[in-house]
Amino acid sequence: FAGGDGSEAVWHSVRDASGATSFQGYTLEESSGRLTAALVAGAQAKALKAGDRAELVFDQSPFYAESGGQSGDRGEIFFGNGGRFRVDDVQKRAGDVFAHVGEMVSGSAKIGDVAELKIDRVRRARIRANHSATHLLHAALRNRLGPHVSQKGSLVEADYFRFDFSHTAPMTREDIEVVEAEVNA
Repeated sequence: FAGGDGSEAVWHSVRDASGATSFQGYTLEESSGRLTAALVAGAQAKALKAGDRAELVFDQSPFYAESGGQSGDRGEIFFGNGGRFRVDDVQKRAGDVFAHVGEMVSGSAKIGDVAELKIDRVRRARIRANHSATHLLHAALRNRLGPHVSQKGSLVEADYFRFDFSHTAPMTREDIEVVEAEVNA
């Protein structure tokens, strides 16, 4: 599901028919949304059954889609008929369509159904803390090594983060200890 087996053309077709996903996750950790599209094995589907691996699109969602090195949310989606979908990842498709990637664990769902979308709050809090830590690390590196230090990339997960940066030389053990102490303070 890295690009979903669906081609970009399929995703642009989904966007044309469904519109962009309205992201609600800055203020909400759960909300309702209407299922506007589903892809199973890269093809649009009108319904889902237990066991289907799929990418679901809703008109609105509290789930954060992977972007800027920060991983997408995980969680669960509950349909009114007892259907439950486990969200393993969220990816942006065709620019601003959020694909909730995962598996229909139980029950069924069909296009047009309204569901309750609930993120994994503990994981989101850990990602949020690691995202803040990248900013603290960047400031501490610039304080210690100089204003020329610039971020070249990052990966923010729930259990760790990676911060890529440019500098003219390897950091010394002392540089590392000073930067670590500043970030921890």
